[in-house]
Amino acid sequence: MPARTGKQYAAALRDGRRVFQGGRRIEDVTAHPGFAGTVRTLSRLYDLQHTPEHGPLMTAEWEGECISLSYLPPRTAEDLAAKRRNIAFWAEQTLGQMGRYPDFCSELAVGLVDAADWLAQADKRFAANAVAYHRFCAANDLCLTHALNDQFYDRSKRVGEQPDPDLILHVVRETPEGPIVRGLRNLATLAPLSDEALVYPNRPRTPDEADYALAFAIPMNAPGLSILCRDLYAEHADPERLPLTARFDEVDATLLFDDLLVPWERVFVYRDADMAAQFHRRINLWAGYSTLIRLGIRLEVFAGVAQLLGEWSGKTNPEALGLMGHLLQDIEVLRACLDEADLRAGKTAAGYWAPHLSEAFRLQGIEASDRAARILQDLLTSSLILTGGVTDLPSELGPQVDRFFRNQAPNTRDHLRLLAVAADLVQSAFGARNLLYERLQSGEPENTRRRLASRYDTSALTERVLRFLREGWEVSQ
Repeated sequence: MPARTGKQYAAALRDGRRVFQGGRRIEDVTAHPGFAGTVRTLSRLYDLQHTPEHGPLMTAEWEGECISLSYLPPRTAEDLAAKRRNIAFWAEQTLGQMGRYPDFCSELAVGLVDAADWLAQADKRFAANAVAYHRFCAANDLCLTHALNDQFYDRSKRVGEQPDPDLILHVVRETPEGPIVRGLRNLATLAPLSDEALVYPNRPRTPDEADYALAFAIPMNAPGLSILCRDLYAEHADPERLPLTARFDEVDATLLFDDLLVPWERVFVYRDADMAAQFHRRINLWAGYSTLIRLGIRLEVFAGVAQLLGEWSGKTNPEALGLMGHLLQDIEVLRACLDEADLRAGKTAAGYWAPHLSEAFRLQGIEASDRAARILQDLLTSSLILTGGVTDLPSELGPQVDRFFRNQAPNTRDHLRLLAVAADLVQSAFGARNLLYERLQSGEPENTRRRLASRYDTSALTERVLRFLREGWEVSQ
């Protein structure tokens, strides 16, 4: 059965990958406290695929095998609806906190299948590679990440004009087995806990920057690849005081390529600036859908936390109701965006059923995410700065903590745990990182607005105004 178990997922992470953080090499990410909580979270989700209750929701028959629905290329509206339910389940189980959970990049692999005919325009081998790679990922239920961003180079100069050409990932030479690449690629969230990475640029290349214009997939233990992690928020996190951090920290990373061989069968775009510029947009149809579904559930968690704490504090004044109303308004708008994506869904050129996504939906999600954090801060004010916690209850101060920290909650433990969730949403390093991730994971919002404006068909809008201008303006007396 291709849908994997949690034990299989964890075992695959012990593959000799080179993971570094804070000057140390981490030999086994599954055993390290900075990663172990997230490994347990994802292992549990993989295990749920094999339960009678959740298996039918999370898996589907495809080419004679039972695979994760995340890897299903949808052919019908019913297929897309099944994918939406699966995505929502993954998001609900992680409270919408994991932007790079396995479903997201699995949907990019589905996008590869859809883009195969387009890739064939450059080279039929690359189209075959895309289809074969999706099949390989689906058959092994792989956990993927992607690495898109160039960083730490002179932005005043073009890519090919850098004094050090290795600052940005590029081809250094070509061999019969495949290209050799060197350089850096950033924002590889979940990389230390993934099986493989899809690697491609999110910035355009010019025709004379062909060595920097490529897209490929690579396993995380590939010779020549090092994974450099940011701070491990979960390493010293008390699960009672940082409950989200301890369970859901995905760990962002930089990938360092040191003369790494990319086998030809793993290449999708090669030395083609135009194809590289379009690659992400071409494969992102279902991944963007996954993000929108997850973000709606993330906002619902904000609303649920705010509502409970409001009830337990007796805060029902007009100002609090107005803030809650704004949060609920954003949730309803995002639901409408999702319903619109389904309502206007249709077949791609390759015959797959894809949601109709607008960059306006993504912009709405960014603004809603920012507002949710501010609203929770405005509602809860200084109570977000935790003093007492559940770990204080067994101490000598326990009776006083039990008495003074209960508020109107059913019990003190519930109240302290809910306060810990609220603080972890907006007050911790994990919460601040997630806010930044939601705002910038699709690039700078202003650039997204420019793309929306440049691609939007305004002909019907202007035609309506022109008709009015050119009709008779006589006004009967």
